[in-house]
Amino acid sequence: MKKGSLFVYAGRLVLLLVLVGCFALSGCGLKGDPIPDSSSEAFGFEELSAEMTVDGVLTFQGQISGASRNLDYLILEIQPVDDELCLGCPFLAQEQQRFDSRDIWADLFGKNFSFVFAPAYPAGAYRWRLVGRNVFAGISETVSEIQVVGRDKVDIKGGRL
Repeated sequence: MKKGSLFVYAGRLVLLLVLVGCFALSGCGLKGDPIPDSSSEAFGFEELSAEMTVDGVLTFQGQISGASRNLDYLILEIQPVDDELCLGCPFLAQEQQRFDSRDIWADLFGKNFSFVFAPAYPAGAYRWRLVGRNVFAGISETVSEIQVVGRDKVDIKGGRL
């Protein structure tokens, strides 16, 4: 082997090692583990409503948008409201009730739901929200906006719910 060809061979080997090292150190440009797109497995709440009967029983209705088949269960969180509703006050649920998805569907398509709840603490009005749990543990819970249901008109203080 000639002396000149040995230097060419060694130079190419060094160049190859440098290029492999650069690719290994740069990675794909992302830091941390890749996060899969789970938007096709998520769901949301639409057209939520609640009514209160004279005896204080609450009826809840609504629709699930998106992947409704992935709803495992709902949690109803309610807070009794005293004489005045403070819209700026934090939501502090005093009661929670779990409803399995197989028990709440109002149609065969799995989009509309309805359920009835009798609160343990009687009040003229309640603040409430729903929390939906997905069947896939890696997908976060879906939480509805806080809403109000009452028998009578509720006086509202503050600027937002």
